[in-house]
Amino acid sequence: MQKIAVISDVNAGLDYLGYDPQIPVLRSIINFGEEHLIDGIDIKADEFYQRLQNTDLIPSTSAPTIGEAMNLLDRYISEGYTDVIMVSISYQLSSIGQMMETLAQEYADKIKIHVIDSKTATYLQGYIAVSAKKMVDQGKPLQEILDYCHYLVDNKHAYFVVDDLTYLVKNGRLSGASGFVGTLLKIKPILELTKEGKIVSKEKIRTHSKAVELALDLFKAEIKDAKKVKVMVLHTVREAEAKELVKRIQNECKNAVDIELHMVTPAVGAHIGCGIIGFGYFILEK
Repeated sequence: MQKIAVISDVNAGLDYLGYDPQIPVLRSIINFGEEHLIDGIDIKADEFYQRLQNTDLIPSTSAPTIGEAMNLLDRYISEGYTDVIMVSISYQLSSIGQMMETLAQEYADKIKIHVIDSKTATYLQGYIAVSAKKMVDQGKPLQEILDYCHYLVDNKHAYFVVDDLTYLVKNGRLSGASGFVGTLLKIKPILELTKEGKIVSKEKIRTHSKAVELALDLFKAEIKDAKKVKVMVLHTVREAEAKELVKRIQNECKNAVDIELHMVTPAVGAHIGCGIIGFGYFILEK
């Protein structure tokens, strides 16, 4: 008899759903110089972004420890679980997934660990975990759940517009940044979270409003032929603008069957800074 657990990491933004998805997350550490704070426990998003706007310090993050992951797995073994589905942040952005792959080998004779590289982050990653948990609660078989997770990974995409590239460049999360670091202060780039899970520059635009418009055009062009689309609008301290975007997408994309608005969790915000607006989608039905 299978007993399946779903877990994720704090980058998925599951702390900010407004309800408890009953999905444990491995928690990253936010480092403000010598001060070390556990994301979601010692510091929440509102406090984090307020602090970010009032300091010149660019925070770094530390991945969850292998000990934390082992404690969680040991608990599940003691509770009789046979399988764990781990929905990880993109392997291109963090080593969390690879750490769980290592543990999957070490724990192979005690519990089966199935690591899903979401190839994304924020609530796009979280949505995959939430979808998996719903299927577990419905009693779906393991392979069906894993197959649907992989379907979601293969049928998603996201764009975001950045106010200040300093965070992404300093923390090494922006692929191929060397070509335009010199123009950091002059552009509001459209960044793409690629199908492979990398953050790359898509377009270099002079103003924030034009960048958002072009990103929205790219987004709408990609989803126009799909029958059903799940949409996420994400932000860091741009809530009013994000709410307006939700209204626009509702009006302009009739195939968007569900649109969610989320603030980005601190572990991701540390790498992208304040003033981000982004939108991503999953094609639920082609």
